[in-house]
Amino acid sequence: MQPVVLTGPADLAEVHAGLLVPAFPADELVDAEDLVAAVGAGTAEVLVLRDERGPVAAAVADFFPGAGVVLLSYLATRPDARAAGNGGRLLDAALERWRARADPCLVLAEVEDPAHHAGSTAHGDPAARLRFYGRRGARRLALPYVQPAVRPGAPRVPHLFLLVLHAAPELRRGEGAVDGRPVRAFLEAAFLADEGRAPTDPQALALLDAVGDETALLPV
Repeated sequence: MQPVVLTGPADLAEVHAGLLVPAFPADELVDAEDLVAAVGAGTAEVLVLRDERGPVAAAVADFFPGAGVVLLSYLATRPDARAAGNGGRLLDAALERWRARADPCLVLAEVEDPAHHAGSTAHGDPAARLRFYGRRGARRLALPYVQPAVRPGAPRVPHLFLLVLHAAPELRRGEGAVDGRPVRAFLEAAFLADEGRAPTDPQALALLDAVGDETALLPV
């Protein structure tokens, strides 16, 4: 199976309903209409693996070119195709593609903190998800990350880790940190894009204040 970039609204809606809705809590998942609009605007991209039964795995990226950041927003695999390496193969291909498109950049990902989010049959095991990314060299930013609200009226999602999946050499600060400027620019842009306003409340400001000129990396 080779990764395919999806652009058609019907194909995107199929992936949203068949892979993303079963895998992610509603408060963490954008609506299908918003996903289609973002892909159409070029601010998001969806890569999938397919077999004879349809989509096997999907990776969704949001692009923040002003910040030099690509966010892996979602990675999901069809339940009957898990533990077969499909998610890893798709992620490897996606990272190669997105680095070529956006470098020099940071590629980030949002992952639930297992200390605060319980696993489930539907949504998977947060600890296993961290191990999956850790095997691929991911590190987590030392930040009190909270996901902005994905739609009007939805709550923010606290107790998430913001992982670094790739850092261009010019954005690294030794082995234990990355340049904090693109991280802060990404956070400001994400809150503005998702919530429609610059972050001014204590929760968001605490997150922004934790971003220094160099932002430390921790093991996952």
